[in-house]
Amino acid sequence: MKKRWKRILSALAAFIFLSFCYARYVEPNLLVVKEIAVETDKDMEECKIVFFTDTHFGSLYDEGHAGEIADKINELEADIVVFGGDLFDNYTRDREMLDLEYLQKELGRIYAKSGKYAVFGNHDYGGGASRIYREFMEECGFCVLVNESAFLEEYGIEIVGFDDYLLGGTEPDSYLLQSENFHLIITHEPAGSKIVEGSGGNLILSGHTHGGQVSIPYFTRKRLPAGSDQFVKGFYKEPVPVYVSSGIGLTRYPFRMFNIPEIIEIRILARNI
Repeated sequence: MKKRWKRILSALAAFIFLSFCYARYVEPNLLVVKEIAVETDKDMEECKIVFFTDTHFGSLYDEGHAGEIADKINELEADIVVFGGDLFDNYTRDREMLDLEYLQKELGRIYAKSGKYAVFGNHDYGGGASRIYREFMEECGFCVLVNESAFLEEYGIEIVGFDDYLLGGTEPDSYLLQSENFHLIITHEPAGSKIVEGSGGNLILSGHTHGGQVSIPYFTRKRLPAGSDQFVKGFYKEPVPVYVSSGIGLTRYPFRMFNIPEIIEIRILARNI
């Protein structure tokens, strides 16, 4: 009986050790592309959007990953590239260790036929990043939208970027979209999606949650950050289509488990009637 318990305890210890190594050293360094298709009744050209978010470059996720991120995105030959916020984890804490010149070069070579767009996340305000975020992203070729929109006539898509839900400033009326265009809406925290109203087609892209970063039933929902609401990760179709990405980088602790860093490829398709 003692030998049996020793074997069980040894197997359990080995499982815990291997799980720790995987969550600490393997999964955070993976990067996958997930594909989704969204149909609309709008008469519009097919469009490929590539969405990435929550890189949290800093002490837990170094800027050396930016080259792989740029390569993966460019392989997808996007019409539009969207960044959902939280570029740095804590800029004041980590700025001495970050190679900003390298990071700017790599993000700058991301290519999209019809433009690159970004919004603020809460970490782009907190940690001192608000001093440099907009200028940095613009120098990387991104148009930073703060309660603003950009209409892409060739696709019939209106890109709407909201300020950060937690730390930014957005008037309630701004969430009422009055045009009949297809709206591609970027709001860092998915809780913002619940107050968006308007006609026309809508697709909302969010991040922020990291999918809990370590995905454990019950525990994960308890550890989601403010602004997540009931959203964890993935595609939610009701009441408005929302994709919540589990993001790329790390924050708070250096682990990922069952939340592989992801880039999202979205095809907007006119529904055949």
